[in-house]
Amino acid sequence: MSSSEPRTVTFTPDSEPDERVDLTVAAPPPRASTSASSPRAGDDAEGGPGRYAVERELGRGGMGTVSLARDRVIGRRVAVKELNDEMKGDRGRQARFAREAYLQGQLEHPAIVPVYDVGYGPDGSPYFTMKRVRGQSLATLIAQMKAGEPTRFSRRRLLSAFSQLCLAAHYAHERGVVHRDIKPANIMLGSYGEVYLLDWGIAKVDDESSTGQGAGGQADPEEPSTGLGAILGSLSTMAPEQALGGRVDARSDVYALGAVLFELVTLQPLHPRGSVDDVVPAIVSGVDARASVRAPDRDVAPELEAACVAATRLDPADRLPSALALHERIEAYLDGDRDLALRKEGAERHARAAEQAAERALGASSPPREAEEARAKALHEVGRALALDPEAGGALATLVRLLTTPPRVVPAEVRDEQRALLRFQIRRGGIAAAGVYGLVLIDNISGLAGAAPTGWTAETLLWALAFVCGLLTIQLRSYAALFATFVVGVTASAWVTNTIGPFIIVPNLVTLHAVLYSFVQSWRVRVGVVVGAAAAWTVAVAGEGRGLFADTVRFAAGEMTIKTRLVEDAASMSVYLWLVTLLAIVAPSLVVGFIRSAWSTSDEAMRLQAWQLRRLVSEERRSPLTPGTG
Repeated sequence: MSSSEPRTVTFTPDSEPDERVDLTVAAPPPRASTSASSPRAGDDAEGGPGRYAVERELGRGGMGTVSLARDRVIGRRVAVKELNDEMKGDRGRQARFAREAYLQGQLEHPAIVPVYDVGYGPDGSPYFTMKRVRGQSLATLIAQMKAGEPTRFSRRRLLSAFSQLCLAAHYAHERGVVHRDIKPANIMLGSYGEVYLLDWGIAKVDDESSTGQGAGGQADPEEPSTGLGAILGSLSTMAPEQALGGRVDARSDVYALGAVLFELVTLQPLHPRGSVDDVVPAIVSGVDARASVRAPDRDVAPELEAACVAATRLDPADRLPSALALHERIEAYLDGDRDLALRKEGAERHARAAEQAAERALGASSPPREAEEARAKALHEVGRALALDPEAGGALATLVRLLTTPPRVVPAEVRDEQRALLRFQIRRGGIAAAGVYGLVLIDNISGLAGAAPTGWTAETLLWALAFVCGLLTIQLRSYAALFATFVVGVTASAWVTNTIGPFIIVPNLVTLHAVLYSFVQSWRVRVGVVVGAAAAWTVAVAGEGRGLFADTVRFAAGEMTIKTRLVEDAASMSVYLWLVTLLAIVAPSLVVGFIRSAWSTSDEAMRLQAWQLRRLVSEERRSPLTPGTG
C-alpha cells in the first residue's frame, strides 16, 4: 500500500457491538484540502483570514510542536500541534502525524484529549487542534515528591487518578488501540480532578505491524533497534516483548501501567537507567517489582505491591489480563484506603481536641476544677483518637504529656481511691499494733522465763488498753483510732520506767513507736508521733526525779544502779535486755530499708512507664509537647 492511498482499519469492540470505529488516514494533498487554514498562515486556501491565531509555544517534542492559539470562529483557546519545520518534507512523518490526529480523534474518552479539527497547511503538512489541558505531568509530581517538595496531590489522589487512567487505556484497548508509550511524562493531572493520557503518536491498531514501522510501512530510522526489529516507546516503562521489537498488544500497555504504578508508589523507575544496550537486556531478563525489596522505606501497601508484580510479569500470559483488572485492584485498595482515611481524619480531629483540652488542663492559670475537667476531656479525646487510629502521633504525644505531668490538684476520684487505700493501710496498722501489744500484754502478765505473774499493775492495764485501741483501729479504720493507739502505747512505754528505769528499755520502746507510727501517710499524724515520742522520753527521764515513777535508778560514786521489779534472775534479765535492745536495732533498720526499697521500686516503675509511653510515639511523630528522654 503506497503512502498516497487511503488507509482504513475497522474494529468492532466486544463490549459495544453496535459501535464501529472507522479509522481513515488520508494521504496529504499538495495544498490544504480543508476549509481551515494553517495555524501559522495568515490566509486560508481561498485567501480568507486564518482561523487560528497562534499566541505562544507550549511545548516541543522530537517530531511536533504544540502552541497555544485562539480559535477566531468559536473564541476559545486551543492547543495546536504541527510538525516541526525539519519534519514537514518527510512524507512518512506527515502520514504518522496525520494518523495520530485521526486516531486520537476517534477515541472519545474523558481521559483522552479531544481533537477539535484536522487540517493541512499550504505546504501540505498536517496540523490538528485539540483541547488545551492545564496541569502537571505525573513525572513532574514524582520528581517533586522525591525532592521532598510539597504538592497538591496526596498518594490517594494520585492512585485515584491512576485508576481512571487504567480505564482510559482499557477503553482504547477495547477499540483495538495500543498506546505503546504510557509513562509518567505522558500523564497529565489537572487542578480539578482531570487526568489525561497524552501523546498517541506511536499508538498501534490491532491489525498493524507491531514493530517500529512508520505509516506506509516505512521503518523509522530514529528509533532504537534490536536484533528482531526497531522498537518504539520509552525504555523506562517498556514491556519485554516491546523491547525485543516483537508483537505488542494490550498486555504491553498493562506492563507499562504497572511500571508507572511502581514509580508512583516508590518514587523510582522500575527499569534501570542507561543506554539501550544496557537497559534492554535488563528488561527482557525480568525486573523485580516488589516495592518492599526495592524501596523498603516507602511503606507501600501489600495490595499495591501485588498489583505492580502482577502487571509486570515477564511473560504477557502471566500478567493481569487487562487494564480493567488493574483498575479494579486499585479501586479495591482505595475502597479500604478511603475507610482508613476517614478513620485517620476522625483520629486527627479527636487528637486536636485532646491537645486543646490538655493545654487548658496543664495551664497555670486554669482553676483546679476546670483543669480537672479539661484533663478528663483530653484523656477521653485521646482514647477516641487511638480507637480510630492506634498510630495517631498527635494523640500519643498528648497522652504521654498528660501521663507524665501530674495534675496540680488531685482529682476527686483519685482522692476517693486514695482514701480507700488509706483505710486499708490503717486497718493493717491496727492489726500489727494489736498483735504486738497483745504479745507484750501476755509477756507482762506471765512474766519472763516462767516467772510468777506480776499482777494487774498500771503498766499491765496500759498495755491492755493499747491492745484494745489496736482492735478498735481495725474496726474504725481511722487515723484518730490509730493515733490513740500510739498515744496509749508510747505512754505504756514511758510507764515501764517504773519497772527498770528510763535509760535501757524505755528509749528502745519509744524509738520503735516513733519509727513504726511515722510510717503513716498523714503528715499531721507523723508530727504528732514525733512530738509524742519526744514527750514520752522526756517524761520518762524527768518523771523519776519528780516522783512520778518509782525510784529505780541511782547514781553514786561513778556507778549507776538499776533496781527492777520485773525479774529477780540476773541471767533472765540479761536475755530480756538483749532481746529488747536487739529489737530496737533491727526493727528501725528493717522499716527504713523497706521504705527505701518501696520508693526505689515506685520510682523505677514510674520511669519505666514514662519510657514506655515515650516509645508509643516514634521520633518523627513526637510533637514538641512530648517530654524528652533526658
